[in-house]
Amino acid sequence: MAGNTTSNLIGFLCDTPMVGSGYFGMLQIGLMAGCHKWETALVVKSFDLTDTALAGRVRALLERTPLRGIILPEPICEIVPVIEAAIETGLPVVRIAPHTDLGTTLDICLDNRAAAYDMTHYLIGLGHQRIAFVKGPPDHRDAIARLEGFRAAMADAGLAVDESQFLTGGFDYAQGLGAAERLLAMRPLPTAIFASNDEVAAAILSTAHRLGLDIPGDFSLAGFDDSPLARSVWPQITTCRQKMELTGYMAVDFVIDPPTSAEARKRPMQHELVIRQSTARAGRPVG
Repeated sequence: MAGNTTSNLIGFLCDTPMVGSGYFGMLQIGLMAGCHKWETALVVKSFDLTDTALAGRVRALLERTPLRGIILPEPICEIVPVIEAAIETGLPVVRIAPHTDLGTTLDICLDNRAAAYDMTHYLIGLGHQRIAFVKGPPDHRDAIARLEGFRAAMADAGLAVDESQFLTGGFDYAQGLGAAERLLAMRPLPTAIFASNDEVAAAILSTAHRLGLDIPGDFSLAGFDDSPLARSVWPQITTCRQKMELTGYMAVDFVIDPPTSAEARKRPMQHELVIRQSTARAGRPVG
């Protein structure tokens, strides 16, 4: 299949758990804004990434759907058979937050390791030394990079890492509740908790409220993504923003007007810390 410049459809392929997440919601806002700008439409298709017939299903979809280009977020953007099927179409292929450099795709690069490092460094700067980390899915490279950033910041500060306070919370609220129950039963409590995303951070916040714990009086709490949920709870959650709306918008631009030079085929996206009421200096009195 050659690139179809007459189609007004852009394909967004992702894993099924992403649909409905705050991360996807923010990304979709940008994707839709980009489609509006270029008078195109978005076709969203989710897949079970454990499906042994995944590559065949992706190929079948691409063969029967006239597309202008294809956008692949993490983690599907790292699955080789899926990437091969996409590239075979001859269409522009945009990968969001890849962890490999293929040279054949258009990549929007998000440095999850650096972002997690900066958040951990911020917590350390508040005087926190016993910081717990709630990990994301063990096979998700963004989650792995965030854990690596946390470890690196702790090591650079000369702080010990308590492996017993590394719990897997996944990337969804329900899994976060289970991790929160185990984590908040520990004594002594960590003085700060860094969750791999905002949904898990919100689950920790909810559990803390139920147990009568105060945030940030009893412990500080930080998340990741700056999803709408982080601004909808109380206290609002300190988090790391990766500008996913802008990322989605840029992905559509990449599809419609792909650059030709190798240097321009990779675009870095900057992150920023969003400091809210869920974090405070260690030992700060309440009230």
